[in-house]
Amino acid sequence: MIDNKYTRIYNRITARATERALIGYRENHHVIPRSMGGTNAKSNMVSLTAREHFICHWLLTKMVTGADRAKMVYALRMMRVSNDLQNRYETKITARVYEKYKKEHAINLSIMRTGKPAWNKGVPQSEAHKQKNREAALRRPKPSAESIAKNSAARLGLKRSDETKLKQSMALRGRSKGPMSEEQKQARSITMKGKPKIKSHGANVAAANRGCVSINKDNIEKKVKAEVLDSWLSQGWNLGGRKRLAQ
Repeated sequence: MIDNKYTRIYNRITARATERALIGYRENHHVIPRSMGGTNAKSNMVSLTAREHFICHWLLTKMVTGADRAKMVYALRMMRVSNDLQNRYETKITARVYEKYKKEHAINLSIMRTGKPAWNKGVPQSEAHKQKNREAALRRPKPSAESIAKNSAARLGLKRSDETKLKQSMALRGRSKGPMSEEQKQARSITMKGKPKIKSHGANVAAANRGCVSINKDNIEKKVKAEVLDSWLSQGWNLGGRKRLAQ
């Protein structure tokens, strides 16, 4: 670590923490960060208030250089991430400070990830992980009407390039098509539970199906536009919906 004014302030805060007993909410802090060789030994741990913890991580970015600084910039960014078990310190960071560390973190991340495959590529999610994602999605606040309108306007009229269409086609190749499984239906039901349909939902569905013809094959049914019906029939599909079991 560089011996500068920031290091001296940091040392005063951590030294003071060893001489007191905090009451109420507190956060554990490694005096020498673990990413820089620090351990979980009692001598390397102090209890800080949320505000002190944030300030210490800010100071650490000014006390080191090179690869260690990249690690401390990442750690400072994570100090703004909160969850149900943490009560992060809320402070006003100026736009200039935010921009500086955000840019530096993006550059460090790009260098670190270049040429490396995604750690979760090809790794199927466990049922517990899927359930955790569903629950997290249900806790997210609903988007405002203004946000929905803005996103809709941004997508209106957009056309996919041939390259994008090819990539999507290759990604879907080999996946089974047809009716949803019971698991898929249940997952969709949980995701959509409590979300009211927009007033125009019925009209939108009717408009999308207008002029469509029902076809079936191997007990699978779908609706297609009349103008492409012949191409589907040439692939072995039959007119009409699939047979329903008697109730």
